[in-house]
Amino acid sequence: MMGFELDDSLKTYNPGKESHRTVLWLKERPFRAAAVCLGVLCVVLLTGIIIAAGHHNHAAVEQPTPSCNLIGEQVQLGTRCNLTDLRREQTRNKNVTKERDQLRITCTNLIQEQGQLQTSCKNLTEERDKFKTSNMQLIQERDQLQTSTNNITQERDHLLTINKCLTKEGFQLKTSNNNLTQERDLLGTSNKYLNKEINQLQTINNNLTQERDLLQTSNNNLSEEMYQLQTINNNLTQERDLLQTSNKNLTEAMSQLQTINNNVTLERDQLKELQRLSDGGGCLAGWQPHGGSCYFLSAEKKSWMASRQDCQDRGSDLVVINSKEEQNFINNFCCAVWIGLHDRESESKWKWVDGSPMKLSLWNPGEPNNAGNEDCAELIPKSKTWNDVPCSWERHWACKSVKRNSQPEIKTSMT
Repeated sequence: MMGFELDDSLKTYNPGKESHRTVLWLKERPFRAAAVCLGVLCVVLLTGIIIAAGHHNHAAVEQPTPSCNLIGEQVQLGTRCNLTDLRREQTRNKNVTKERDQLRITCTNLIQEQGQLQTSCKNLTEERDKFKTSNMQLIQERDQLQTSTNNITQERDHLLTINKCLTKEGFQLKTSNNNLTQERDLLGTSNKYLNKEINQLQTINNNLTQERDLLQTSNNNLSEEMYQLQTINNNLTQERDLLQTSNKNLTEAMSQLQTINNNVTLERDQLKELQRLSDGGGCLAGWQPHGGSCYFLSAEKKSWMASRQDCQDRGSDLVVINSKEEQNFINNFCCAVWIGLHDRESESKWKWVDGSPMKLSLWNPGEPNNAGNEDCAELIPKSKTWNDVPCSWERHWACKSVKRNSQPEIKTSMT
């Protein structure tokens, strides 16, 4: 009608069909739909303008003229013609004419825009078809690349699993042979190689093909190295068993020699003590005599074991109390002291350091109670009783030895 044609899809469009076909058509041809809508709008506007203009002209023709015959009757009749109404109608006619002209210009512009839109739509349609073709090719290439990537990834994962197993076996071999010098050096070299390979694998992670080649090379190297390490491990295990047998024999011989040495040392110390007592005429300087024995009170504090060692270094031992008279004599000391009573070997089975069982019991009421692993006994002068405390605590200590006139029997246990 106005110099444009409807799109073929609009000519064949059936309103009775499913609504989703309309939506699909609008999505696929947006520019054609816009052009059609603009054309329809132009038709409606022009039709309205023509109808309005015709209606106005018809009204102007049919308007009663007996009172408004413009010149002759206006002079004759005078006030009978309402000039105001005439002017109003003329103004309205001019406005309608102006609107009609503007609508025609607008319609012409819309028709031009429709032509431009149709051209643009055609070009876009051609570009869309090209893009569809290119997209299909890209999809095919993507699928091929995805398939290739999946194959390489599976191959890489398989090689990584093998590499992980081989690495684990190499680490186990390193752990089992950590104390052997030759294998330690070999495993150190292997460890450096594995660390270097891990760094390489992390760096070239994106390149799956190159990573696969590196993993294959690493797998071969690790297999050869594992075989070599296994051979070395078997040889070193045999050497270790021989060395363990030899070491066990040497340990037994050394233990026997140590026992003999301890017995000789004890015998020597006893002979030295007897010599000192025989030369000194009683107790040594710093020792106090009582009932055929000599007693020594320390000036410092130590643990029970350190205190006993000090007494043994002096050729004596921690005091063994065999009577209340001896207890009263020790009570004269300045402060709490360690005595040679303990249950370190068996809980609640108290015995003296000379191996004799506890016959005299002078415990403080409620003691011993073993409140906190208390396995050693102390003498408290204020209460003249004993108390069990942890052996790690520090106390003064009292040593006891015999006078020169009461020479102890020298025990010999040399074998």
